[in-house]
Amino acid sequence: MRRPLLLIMLTILAPAGMPAYAQELRIHTDISADTATGNRVATHMAAGGGWSTLFVLMNLGTTPATYTLKFYGDSGSPQAFPFKNPKTQEVFGVQSVLSGNIPVGGEVYLKAQDKANTTTTGWALIDPSSTGDIGGAAVFTYDLTGQQAIVPIENSSTQKFVIPFDNTGGTATGIALVNPHSNPVTVSVVFRDVNGVTLHSDRIQMQPLEHTSFVLSGQYPGLAAQAGTAYFSTDSGADAVAGLGILANSVGAYTTVFALAAQ
Repeated sequence: MRRPLLLIMLTILAPAGMPAYAQELRIHTDISADTATGNRVATHMAAGGGWSTLFVLMNLGTTPATYTLKFYGDSGSPQAFPFKNPKTQEVFGVQSVLSGNIPVGGEVYLKAQDKANTTTTGWALIDPSSTGDIGGAAVFTYDLTGQQAIVPIENSSTQKFVIPFDNTGGTATGIALVNPHSNPVTVSVVFRDVNGVTLHSDRIQMQPLEHTSFVLSGQYPGLAAQAGTAYFSTDSGADAVAGLGILANSVGAYTTVFALAAQ
């Protein structure tokens, strides 16, 4: 069973013990708007049930930029959220696509917030029709406590990557995956313990533009009380997907575990 709340509260964490060069391969601080479809992905977002997601887009270039930000639900269909600019209080209404201009050195704030009792999850994509150099981040807030966390918008998907996990001592790990392509993709995953011994393997079928999120110990009971690595891969670089890990400890603190490029 999915636990969406586990897969929303995000903060930046470069996992200890990973080589610095590997971290750099997966942590992207800028976006070039002329890259191919599938890049510029916000791997997870949510609104409703006490949660909101704020997108901050920044113009990193020396000329004015234009953006088109598209939002998709778990099934890959366009997903509309109620949006407003929390700085200017401008209300955009319920939208699945937002577009606009960003002046040189400027930024735009777009907040998805729903008063519904249920949480709607999905993902976001800066469309290739955008122009200029745009950087971005998603800020997640649990409005009932004011607790916040932030994650940068990814500049690329990866064919092979590793996400460390820890389900010991009251800690739980969740995973979010996005297929940013217009074709189905098969994602292979191998789970190993801290000694490299294989615990479980699976093949995840993802439809075009599909988003999925799950708690490891719920999806794979054999990973309960285990720690190790999850190795994800697709059949080709053209089918690369975006992935993100979320770690929750026994007192309810959440942190992001970035996917690191693998051989």
